[in-house]
Amino acid sequence: MDLYSIPYEVKLQMENDPMKRTVLLVFFALMSTAMAQEIDCTVTLNADAMNPSDRVDIQNLGTAIQNYINSYRWTGEEFKGPKIKVTLTIYLMSISTPTSTTGKVYTAQAFVASQRPIYRSTNVSPMVRVIDNSWQFVYQKDQPMRHDEFHFDPMAGFIDYYMFVVLGFDYDSYDPLGGSKFFQRASNIVAQAQNSDYSQGWTPGGSGTYSRYAVVNDALSGQYETFRKAFYDYEYNGIDLLSTQKDSAQATVARALDKMADLVIQSGTRSAFVKAFFDAKYLEIADALKDYPDKAILQKLSIADQAHQSTYSKYLN
Repeated sequence: MDLYSIPYEVKLQMENDPMKRTVLLVFFALMSTAMAQEIDCTVTLNADAMNPSDRVDIQNLGTAIQNYINSYRWTGEEFKGPKIKVTLTIYLMSISTPTSTTGKVYTAQAFVASQRPIYRSTNVSPMVRVIDNSWQFVYQKDQPMRHDEFHFDPMAGFIDYYMFVVLGFDYDSYDPLGGSKFFQRASNIVAQAQNSDYSQGWTPGGSGTYSRYAVVNDALSGQYETFRKAFYDYEYNGIDLLSTQKDSAQATVARALDKMADLVIQSGTRSAFVKAFFDAKYLEIADALKDYPDKAILQKLSIADQAHQSTYSKYLN
């Protein structure tokens, strides 16, 4: 916080009253810190699969995770624009109490979703839609959560990883390859996790399967640089302009998706990063192109994104 960003009339008050200067500087500094948070996350914890006696220990966990996410400055930068809306739903599946840890070991599934506003529209654009089925973490009742980039914690590390992935996709949508620094930070967490006692879910998966490793590894691979640049064009010059420049925006969406589809078809591989994109976007894509005159792009997407082929076929017919 600096004096240049404080309103002129407030500066005058500060100059005439040293005590008020101190109070107002503290106030504006706190306000600046509060405004700097980038993420507004709603966390839901579902413990229906747990025994009632085990639920006592985790009754405050959902709130603790939500506070952990929303009170942290994830970018370390002056964040401009509205906060990124994120939803995190955690399903606790089982619990064990090994003798070698200071807490209980929980197995959970998580659904992570994020969105961003569409320019000059009341609608939003989905950015991340991921179901993660293999999360293990250690937790004891009311333990504090801390950010530590040098030491892997299976609970905080999982949360940190997904917040950086959310930021990576969000920044990519405003600037070509703008999310690389966040994908790299997520990748650093993966490397730490793989060398920990809780490496489950952090190792490379098979072709076509989801893994945390594969998402960020693909994002940072030169092989998918063209895909990420096309994603920016799709979002920033396409989806953002549909409400004001529909014809040209639709054409941009189609061109960007054509590049993406070509890369997927030519590579012949099942990329976790590409899957993450289409899992979040397929309904938006179909809606954006439903009255586009050239249906060839929908036919190509039916090949490139076979998991959602039925949706594209519906609009083709």
